[in-house]
Amino acid sequence: MKRFNKIMCVVDSEKTMTTALTQAVRIAQDHQADITFISVLKQASAWRKSFFSREQWGEIHNEFIAKKRSAIEHKLLSIAPSLKADILVTSGIGFIEIIKHAVRGQYDLVVKCAEDVDWMDRMLGSEDMHLLRKCPYPVLMLKPEHKDSFRNVLATVDINDDFSELDENRVQEQLNERVLEYSAALSIAELSELHIGGVWDAYAEDLLRHGAFSSTPDDKVDQYVEQTRLACSSRLEILVKKMATMLGKATVQYLQPRPHLVKGTASKEIPLMVETYGIDLIVMGTVGRAGITGFIIGNTAESILEQTQCSILAIKPDGFKTPIE
Repeated sequence: MKRFNKIMCVVDSEKTMTTALTQAVRIAQDHQADITFISVLKQASAWRKSFFSREQWGEIHNEFIAKKRSAIEHKLLSIAPSLKADILVTSGIGFIEIIKHAVRGQYDLVVKCAEDVDWMDRMLGSEDMHLLRKCPYPVLMLKPEHKDSFRNVLATVDINDDFSELDENRVQEQLNERVLEYSAALSIAELSELHIGGVWDAYAEDLLRHGAFSSTPDDKVDQYVEQTRLACSSRLEILVKKMATMLGKATVQYLQPRPHLVKGTASKEIPLMVETYGIDLIVMGTVGRAGITGFIIGNTAESILEQTQCSILAIKPDGFKTPIE
């Protein structure tokens, strides 16, 4: 069973501090993991140079750090009085400092609370999205004000096979397996109901049916579409069965995962699954369908993030290297 051993929790504003600390502490306790809290103060170089000397700013900066550390300690005392954890307060560009320290400490989970109430509507291009794109370790991006356990978890897997010939290193298959492992680990610890969602489509079906120059008989297209559905259904069944090998039969019997196979596009159908089944955590692999390195958080994943109002656990494929040094 996949377990988290070292967790880094990002602490931003007072507004989201309780959510981040509460969730991170609970996960750390569930997995008996070490936890470090990090807060990154923004550099205000223009403001600083306009009003303070270097010596004055050094004193003020140290005071800011002390106040932030004290605020985190005070909040932790109310949430987990006996918890012993490292607290790191630094300054710089948020996502860059977080990734640097995550790499340096070899953390296997980064927990952060998104800042905006309507965070998914405005997240693209923000530091949160930079973190999701570029952090090599799993990132749990929490919905603001979510302090409860995750009741319904959705593991999203790619069961299409349109471009498998480009995926020589089995990136997508391995990523599917990682998604299931992390989903199971969190579901067991949180006593959650685990859903496994796969979205399928028949490549070029519309072109075959309605293309200006298409002469393919309807029955041939129907046969092709049904063969595609059966193949995708089989891949989903194989993934669910493989969970027993990866995690043990007892674990899978306890979880009783609920597979869902729907036709359409992932960017449309996954948000509908979230709404239909009351999902409060999506676990998704952040890599392009063909497993090409440059497509981390590709168009489909970003579209899902824009539409979904729940927490996200974003997982990179093995071998992903961050551009942050």
